[in-house]
Amino acid sequence: YMNILYISHLSKNIAAGPVWSVPACVNAQSKIDNVFWINFTDVLMPHWQNVSAFHHYREFGSFNLSKLPASFNSPDLVVFEDFYYFDDVKLSWQLRKKKIPYIIVPRGALTKEALHNHAWLKKYIANILFFDSFVNHSLAVQFLTQGECDNSISRYSTNYLIVPNGFDIPFEYKRKFSKDKIKAVFIGRIDMYHKGLDLLCDAIHNQKEKLQEAGFTLDIYGPQRCDYYKLSNYIVKHNISDIIRVKGEVSGDEKRNVLLESDLFIMTSRLEGHPMGLIEALAYGVPAFVTRGTNMKDQIEETNAGWTCEGSVEDIEESLLLMIKERTDLPMKGEAARQLSYNYDWNKLAFTFHEKINNLLSNI
Repeated sequence: YMNILYISHLSKNIAAGPVWSVPACVNAQSKIDNVFWINFTDVLMPHWQNVSAFHHYREFGSFNLSKLPASFNSPDLVVFEDFYYFDDVKLSWQLRKKKIPYIIVPRGALTKEALHNHAWLKKYIANILFFDSFVNHSLAVQFLTQGECDNSISRYSTNYLIVPNGFDIPFEYKRKFSKDKIKAVFIGRIDMYHKGLDLLCDAIHNQKEKLQEAGFTLDIYGPQRCDYYKLSNYIVKHNISDIIRVKGEVSGDEKRNVLLESDLFIMTSRLEGHPMGLIEALAYGVPAFVTRGTNMKDQIEETNAGWTCEGSVEDIEESLLLMIKERTDLPMKGEAARQLSYNYDWNKLAFTFHEKINNLLSNI
């Protein structure tokens, strides 16, 4: 086994995928490796404390590697979960002096879209001063999908590996679908640009009559922050309140029930790393409707687990109309979605990660 130190900066946003994927990943990895996880924010969520490897940074006062237990003050590997944290850059300087290898999991932060958003100038300067060196001295960058890898900036000279997010496959899954309507759902952070919710609203507005005839409705679940009220106003302005309903945060058993009662999971993101909400929906046997920006378009197409399109309003419209036409395929696509989800079992992914890291370390 390896001694692995995980470093994260998880927020209190319960709708953010890493809040769930990082602890689940650490927990699965700890079954085959010796793992220590430190989160460097003041947030403390109950499900993190169920992970035996979890530690809060305040346990160590002013953090320094030397304060960690013997197995982890000079670990075999450090994993930085996320990107654009100056504390991680500082820690990487310590690691380089001690010849301790580290990998970075940028979670979409290095994609072209992420680097050319409203903060592009600030990121450009920060990259030149700090983060280019941070990446180039890493053992590897871990991308969550091949799509994220292909769409990420290529000026770095480091290795890369691809290990996706996962999900603990549930016993219960979707078996019966609606006959005279189509109940679609989106669950996640309500970020208009990132999640492409403006594109989806525009497409639904343009095809409103045909969607109404098909009994199509969309429930959007997410925390009442970020663009929650902006989206609500956008829906009213576009006169599609009778089709789209914006609801509050959902989690746990309530979230499971929402998925099991839905016929379709919709995600029209402009950019993603590897969306946990989508993987969860697949695991419950709910077919997917996705854009290329979700980084799961190819997998959904190859397994026939839903409907896919590119990222324009026109593309989304065309695929919505195709989905209505092929609505009798929902049960079949739901079975395919369930089968696809088995590729994302956390325990299987932990072994994949272990083997890929061993290969990289053996070549140092």
